[in-house]
Amino acid sequence: MRPSTQAIHQQVVALGERLGFIATREVSNSVLSLRLDGAYIPRVDVLWSIPLTTAQAKAVAAVTGEPAERLQHLPIVGIEIEGTTPTTKTMAADVANIAALGTRLGLLVVSELGEKGIYRRAARAIRTIRRSFGDLAVVPVDASWFDDLANRKWSSAKTKTPLRAERTKAPAGGETLPWSSATRDHLRDLGRQAGLVVAEPYTPEVLSVAYDEECARRSEPLHHLRDPLTRERSVMKKAGDFLTACEVDLAWLLPLPAGLREFLNYLGEIDPDLREHGVLYPELHDHVALAGFELESSSGKHAAGGLLNLAAYCVIGIGVSPSAQSGKELEQILRRYRPTLGLRNVRVLVHE
Repeated sequence: MRPSTQAIHQQVVALGERLGFIATREVSNSVLSLRLDGAYIPRVDVLWSIPLTTAQAKAVAAVTGEPAERLQHLPIVGIEIEGTTPTTKTMAADVANIAALGTRLGLLVVSELGEKGIYRRAARAIRTIRRSFGDLAVVPVDASWFDDLANRKWSSAKTKTPLRAERTKAPAGGETLPWSSATRDHLRDLGRQAGLVVAEPYTPEVLSVAYDEECARRSEPLHHLRDPLTRERSVMKKAGDFLTACEVDLAWLLPLPAGLREFLNYLGEIDPDLREHGVLYPELHDHVALAGFELESSSGKHAAGGLLNLAAYCVIGIGVSPSAQSGKELEQILRRYRPTLGLRNVRVLVHE
């Protein structure tokens, strides 16, 4: 590694520690190992992670069946650093490495001192991978920006998860009420005893943010598709008109260091177009859904939709079933969708 690249590594590690993370080249005993069926091998340059308490590790172990000692860290930000002149294919592989890792956020750090125009080339590589493979949260960053961050003061506190996340709701109509009620009580108590924020249901804010951003970039309001019979055209008035609202039955939320959001706000000040390009939403990074649960007493397309929500919005998703037979049916859904849609972070728990 060249001295210039090594210097960038040192800056990235130092910043991560000041933001309140454990910054390292590799984190063993990671919760993300659950996402890859035991094949978790960190291949990114730097990880910013938060440690789990013993109680939190035991809670995750209880619903996954994995030993608690293997679940001691949760990487939040995966960072690839290119301090010289990488090819576009190299940067595409950087983005793929971050996606495979499964962190909540990724940074692709490049250096304009190494190559003029590489920041925009990195942004194009990210846009291209996102266009082909999905909504990956990877942000291009120029290495020179870290010089301005060296002496900046960052909050050392954890963010406060909005109280609106902590609300309860009656079981959905398709659930078996006695089993559902007892299972919810068990999961709720398990999460709270571990010091996690229990959201019931959990509604990811990313959908409303995406709607607001889509409206902001348009010169005229968003419209519904025309009514097939009347041909009438009407204006969309809320996020639920644009994207289908998602409610995960129950989730365990883990607050993130407040410094992360401050850092992302700083990036947005340097380059406001990061938000316009759909890769930077600082307000979404005050917490992470460590585990989400969908209670499914029967299989079918409704259950399949629940598993998709878990895969999209939670670090670990658990499809909870009341019997071995219904559990097998949920496993069949996972096998059907994993080859094309991933769902590697979702598993099944039978709780009778």
